[in-house]
Amino acid sequence: MAKPPTVKVSPAVMKWVVETGGLAAPDIAKKLRVSESDVRGWMEHRSEISLAKLERLSNYAKRPLAVFLLDEPPAERALKDYRTPRVALTRDAALAVRAARYWQEASAEMMDMLGCDASPRVRPGVAVRHSPERAAAEQMRKLGMDAQPAGQGKGAEQLYGELRDAVESLNVHVFERGAKPEEMRCLSLSESPCAILVNSREPAAAKRFALLHGYGHILLGKGGLCAPLAAAAPGSAVESWCSKFALFALMPRADFAREFEGAAQTARRDSAAGIPEILSDRFAVSLQAAAQAVVAGLAAESGARRATGLPEKSKSRPGPAQKCVGERGRKFVSLVLESRRGGTISGRDALCYLDTDLRREKELAACCLTKARPRTAGAP
Repeated sequence: MAKPPTVKVSPAVMKWVVETGGLAAPDIAKKLRVSESDVRGWMEHRSEISLAKLERLSNYAKRPLAVFLLDEPPAERALKDYRTPRVALTRDAALAVRAARYWQEASAEMMDMLGCDASPRVRPGVAVRHSPERAAAEQMRKLGMDAQPAGQGKGAEQLYGELRDAVESLNVHVFERGAKPEEMRCLSLSESPCAILVNSREPAAAKRFALLHGYGHILLGKGGLCAPLAAAAPGSAVESWCSKFALFALMPRADFAREFEGAAQTARRDSAAGIPEILSDRFAVSLQAAAQAVVAGLAAESGARRATGLPEKSKSRPGPAQKCVGERGRKFVSLVLESRRGGTISGRDALCYLDTDLRREKELAACCLTKARPRTAGAP
C-alpha cells in the first residue's frame, strides 16, 4: 500500500500560522484528529505532515496551502496594539484583523489599476498635542455632520450609516467584522489606502464611537488595534486623544451643555429618569458613554443596556448582498464591481473579494448607491 504523501513544514511558518490565526493547539488537534503533542512538535521541529492533514489545517486556519511550503513566514507590517489590557486574540478577532488587511491590500491594487487616488482626504499634520475638541469640530464640518442637532429623531443605526458613508467619502475605507468586544472594538490601518475596521457585534451606538475613535487614529497617522474605553488608556496619550476626539464629535460641548440642562430638569420632574439615560437617548450614544461624559467628560466603552427607544440593531436579517456591503463597505464593493466591469480583475478575483454569488451584481450595485464615489487621479 502506497504511503500517503507528506510535506515538511518549517516550524517558524507553523508557529506563525497558529499565532496569527488565533488558534490553539487543543483545537487544532481536535480538528485534525491528532494529539496536542503532535501539534506542538510541528511548531518546534521541521516535521513531516500528511498532505491531507495539511489541507484540513489550511482550510481551518484560512491560509493558502502554498504558505505552508515557505521556509520563513511572509513579512507583515507590525500592528500596534493600543488595548489595555492586551489580551490574546482568539480566532474570530485574528480573522477580523486579517480580513481588514486583505481588503485593504485588494483596494490598493484595484485603485491603482483604475487610476484612483488612494490618499485619504483628511487634514494632515494632526498631533496629540493639538486639541481633540477643535479637531472634532473641524472634521465633523468636513464630514458634513456638524449641523445635526441632538434629538433629531434619527435612530443610532441611521446615524451610524450616515457617518460611515461620510467617512468613506473622504477616501477612508470602513469595514466590519465580528469579534469579542473585549478583544477588539476597532482597528485602524493608517497606511494608504486608509481603512477602519469596526466590530460588527457591537450595537450601532457603540459602532459610531468606535468608528470615530478609529478615525482619530487615521488623523494622527497612528493606526493600530483598539478596545476604546471611556477613560484614557493608562500610559497611552494616543488612545486618550482618540477617545476625546470621538466624544467631542458625538457630543459637542455646547450641545452637551444645553442637553444636560434639559435632562437635569426632566430628571427633577421624574425621579425614575436618569440624566445619563436621557442624554443617551438625545445623542444616540451608549448609556455608559453618556454617564462618563457627565462625570469626566470622556467617552466610554459601549455595550451597556440602553434605556431608550432608539433602535441599535436592525430587526430584519440582512440578505447576502446587504451582508457583503455591510462587511466590506460600499466603497470597496463599488471598486470590485467597477474593476470587474472594466476587465482589470477576473470574475474569480471578484468572487474572492466579495465572497458572494456574483449573480447578485445588480443587488450589490443597488446596495452601493451613495453620494460617495471613488475619485480618480486628477479629478477636482
